[in-house]
Amino acid sequence: MANKYEIINNQSEEERMKLLLKKNNSGKLVEFAKHLLFEKRITVSTKCALSLLSLLEEQNLVKQVALDLTAALNTYVSSAQPNDLKTISLHFLESTIKSNVISCGKSFEVLGQLLNSLEACRETFTSEEGEFTGAEYRSHLINKICNIRWLPNNILHLGQMFQDVTTSDNEITFVIDKISSSLHLVKLDVVPQIVHLLLISATKGQHKKVVAALSNYFNQLEEKDISNEEDMTRDQESERSQAEGTSLVHMSYAVKHDLELGKAISHHIKNTKNLRPFTLGLGLSLTQHDRFSEQILTCLKGGVSRALRGSKLWATSKFIHGVVEENKDVKKLLEVVLKKTNEGWDYAHVTEGLIKLGFILLDCPGPESEVGLFILEECYKLHVHCRGSVMRDLLHRVVTSSPLTTGTCHSRLLVRISRRSIQLLLSQSNTLQDNLTNVPMIPLKNARCVLRAVVPVMRYDTTLRDSAILIFRKSLFSKNPDSRRIAVFGLTEMMKKFKVGENYSQSSQLSCSQVQVHLMVTDDINEAVCTEISLLLKRGLEQQGSVRSDIYKRLSSILSNNSKLYPMILQLLEERLGLVTEPDPGILPPVKLGSCIAVLPDQSVLREPVMDLLGAAFTCCNLIRSREPDDVMKLDELLESVITRSTKSDLEDWDLDKGAEFSNSGVGSRNSVTALTLTAVLEVLLENELLKGKGTTESGEKFKKLFKLMYSVQEVLNEKQSGGRGKKSKANVAHFSLRAVDTLLEYLIANEMTEHEEFVGNLRTITNLLTWNLSLLGEHLKKISTEDVEENEECKDRVYTLGSITKSLLLHLTRDKSLYRDQTASLLDKSLRVIHSSHVDQLEEYCETVTGSSEISALRDKVVPLFHKAIIAEDYSEAQHLLSAMDVLYSMSDTQEELEELLLKMLDNPSLTSGLAKEVVTILLSSLRRSSDKLDVHSALATDITAVLGDIETEDEDSMIDEVKYKVVTENSAPKLIPVIMSSVDSILTDIEWGIQQGSYSDDQSDLLCQYLTQVASVLSVTLTCKTPHNITDVISKTTNKFYKTFTLLIKRESTHNSGILKSLEKLAKLVGTSTNQKLYSFLIYLEQPFADDIGAAQNAATLRKQAISVPGLVFSVEQCERNLIILSKKTKTDLMEHFKRSPARDFKVNLKVLEEKLSKADDDDEDSEQPKKKRKKGKSKAADE
Repeated sequence: MANKYEIINNQSEEERMKLLLKKNNSGKLVEFAKHLLFEKRITVSTKCALSLLSLLEEQNLVKQVALDLTAALNTYVSSAQPNDLKTISLHFLESTIKSNVISCGKSFEVLGQLLNSLEACRETFTSEEGEFTGAEYRSHLINKICNIRWLPNNILHLGQMFQDVTTSDNEITFVIDKISSSLHLVKLDVVPQIVHLLLISATKGQHKKVVAALSNYFNQLEEKDISNEEDMTRDQESERSQAEGTSLVHMSYAVKHDLELGKAISHHIKNTKNLRPFTLGLGLSLTQHDRFSEQILTCLKGGVSRALRGSKLWATSKFIHGVVEENKDVKKLLEVVLKKTNEGWDYAHVTEGLIKLGFILLDCPGPESEVGLFILEECYKLHVHCRGSVMRDLLHRVVTSSPLTTGTCHSRLLVRISRRSIQLLLSQSNTLQDNLTNVPMIPLKNARCVLRAVVPVMRYDTTLRDSAILIFRKSLFSKNPDSRRIAVFGLTEMMKKFKVGENYSQSSQLSCSQVQVHLMVTDDINEAVCTEISLLLKRGLEQQGSVRSDIYKRLSSILSNNSKLYPMILQLLEERLGLVTEPDPGILPPVKLGSCIAVLPDQSVLREPVMDLLGAAFTCCNLIRSREPDDVMKLDELLESVITRSTKSDLEDWDLDKGAEFSNSGVGSRNSVTALTLTAVLEVLLENELLKGKGTTESGEKFKKLFKLMYSVQEVLNEKQSGGRGKKSKANVAHFSLRAVDTLLEYLIANEMTEHEEFVGNLRTITNLLTWNLSLLGEHLKKISTEDVEENEECKDRVYTLGSITKSLLLHLTRDKSLYRDQTASLLDKSLRVIHSSHVDQLEEYCETVTGSSEISALRDKVVPLFHKAIIAEDYSEAQHLLSAMDVLYSMSDTQEELEELLLKMLDNPSLTSGLAKEVVTILLSSLRRSSDKLDVHSALATDITAVLGDIETEDEDSMIDEVKYKVVTENSAPKLIPVIMSSVDSILTDIEWGIQQGSYSDDQSDLLCQYLTQVASVLSVTLTCKTPHNITDVISKTTNKFYKTFTLLIKRESTHNSGILKSLEKLAKLVGTSTNQKLYSFLIYLEQPFADDIGAAQNAATLRKQAISVPGLVFSVEQCERNLIILSKKTKTDLMEHFKRSPARDFKVNLKVLEEKLSKADDDDEDSEQPKKKRKKGKSKAADE
């Protein structure tokens, strides 16, 4: 055998093997290798093993040959001598791992066997580092391997090798750290394989480490790509998304087999302060597992809420800028996730979880619902597969929830989906039809929302349309009044959408028996549907007043969208008006109010809403007149007759003279309903005469007479009926529109009205017209501030109307001797707040309407001079409203410096009223919180207030009154400024608490937090010594309580992270111990003193109840703070309690009066008990003498 493999021409074993490999003689190559490994001397075998290891790295080695050679080497290594193992291991380190030669990875399997053999070896190894046992040398070798920089192509092979090696906890931790830190070196297509290896390694007890490492890697990769976004191509973005998506699938499947991994992921997400795309995707993929779904969704909901709150605090407070990173916009984060779900992230693992999260957020109040709306709308748009589930769940929520639990975001989402594309909803027609059956039984608001979205689909789905008509026909005669109103809304919506052709006329109406309405959409079909609906609506006019009112109010909307239906609408109006008006032009009054009111046993109700009928008639008549003027002549004459006869009538004609009864039952109830109805009717007539009148002298006289009659009715109501004012306002808002208010305001205020000079002149002579109009404007602003913009059809032109109103209000305020300036300034403030809250996206259009410029600075330049003018005129009530308006304007702009300078100057004005002073300080402190992290103004104001009101620790109350810094602090304003300052300090403590909880730890951040709390402690130390009126001491107690809680949080944070002590913390502890605590004890003693405030017994009792709640909580917070200070002192070996002194006033106080009474009673009892004893002693002495 030896002769068979004799080396010829002095060829080495390695050269001979390469020669055999070159000749493709694989069989002889394997046989020759085995011969060298197992049949020759040890030195030759070791040399052969090294040669075979080098041979395995040949790229063109046949796969089967590589397997055979690897098997042979594994067999050899498993039984090799220690020195041979050492030699081979050094070869691996020098020739394979350390070298820059890219390995194909075939030899790393032998390295794994080598490490396992070293573990089993019981002999001692000698090397340059010293002597080792087999296990020790193996650990030493693993340490060396992990300390070497791995080539990118070797990372995967080394990771696979370590899977087959038995390792200790420390070794696997070292290996995981090495692989994780090398992830950034590999190509993205290799990353999922390495992720899979790390997940396998995690089963050895390293779940949290693996999850944190993978999250950090992908988040850093995301941030790196964002910074290089301009240089990235579409393919690179797609490659990254594919790598992330595959990794998420690996992790999701791994959780099925390893619940500890799921717990680690859940814990990681829960402790993540700032959500990142991959972290969010990881959590969403885990929601597919029932074990973790609820927990993960709760964590993600909390993460979104924290992000929204952090963004809000970042925008409103300077105090968190130095301690917390700026939160990324949640919607931008979700945009990234949604984009990735459309590129590489698996639908089943991420998108379904995203939809669940979207619905959870949609059900939340506040800004979270907007985020949920955004998620679901984008998912519906991007992913076809999820549309059915989204629509099904959305309709289920709208149908089954009450209006109180279902927010406006549900209806807005439904309407947006329907507006985006009818085709999207057509694919869900079965779902829509199933839910349509339940619509008449759900709350009215929710039903309108569903119908507004579903009715457009009916034009293209005959089955849905036929079902809807049948459902509405049944609901129109339901016992539930709301079901009838829902049916009316659905039918009128259908009339708006089913537009008839050009040839439609009164004589060409088709019945349902002539046309099969289940056919596809044609003009004849639409005409037949509208005819059927009109018949149903006529039957609906036999229902109660609310149903009739809904029909009348919807007629003008139908006519605007489906103008060819005017013959039917015109006929309907003429018929209904004929029933409620007197046909004879000589009869007064023109309206039969008696027939419109039904008298029930316990109350009177309006059966025919004649004001809505007249309003619909005027509106529709003007719409038809522009197209077919001849067709409305009859209706025009009737309406004009009603107006003319109303101007000639008086209260006696309406049976509403001052002698009429207005009690709560019987005739009085009927008269009350009649008066309110007449007021509404006259308002409709006033609006028509104002907007559609010809602007002549005759129109002005009619308006004047109508207003005089309406005002007389309101005076009678106010005089005779309690609570009539509120009912009157409600009627006004409903029937005198915002557009009419705007037009009337312009007529009354504008400088020049040459077009209708005589008409305007008549209006300006009407007494109380301006104040009535301004009060109506206030009611309108109050109403629209609570409306949903997308649900209200009248919101489209609202911004222009509000701009025109604002322009008139500003013009009124610029005049020197104008009336009702306070009310006008208040309405200006309310108008700006409506724009700020509901129409901020249309701010440019609003500003352009008011000033002619789209810049908000132009509007601000008009308001600021008015404020200065009011201050000079000492009209402080007007100035207060204008200052509030200025605050709104500056909050919508980028700069606050001008406002702060103005307010700081105002602090030196001693003549300000307490209300204006409070407004100035409130806005100033709020602005300073956004722009500065100093509390100098707070401290100065607190010092001035203490100087004015007196110090509880000194007897001389007037010693410091002349030393105040800000003259705005007076005896009248000081009590009102204390709650303002404490409220501002409370908000700052909230910011500091957020920084403590959400900020990453560092000495610089801790030092900054200590500085903030030191400033707060200084302000509280001054405020606690002030002789505050007892009815507002509760505010100081609550703020002080919150300070100690925040201080406790900081102490716990330092105890957890820091082994030393910061000088700033020592300074803070010293200040609290020497000043704040001592002042607090004096404050608690002050609370026990009898009330010196003349505030009444009821308020005194309320104050005592508040103190009984707040003081024990404050004492407990102080004790907890000191307890944690003691713990920190022991840990840092620094006496932080050096300056703290306990006081008997901390938790109880001895009541001296009660104590004296008890002691006096005890003395009396002792005296009474001693007197018989003395008598007995005297008796004994006498007996002894005898």
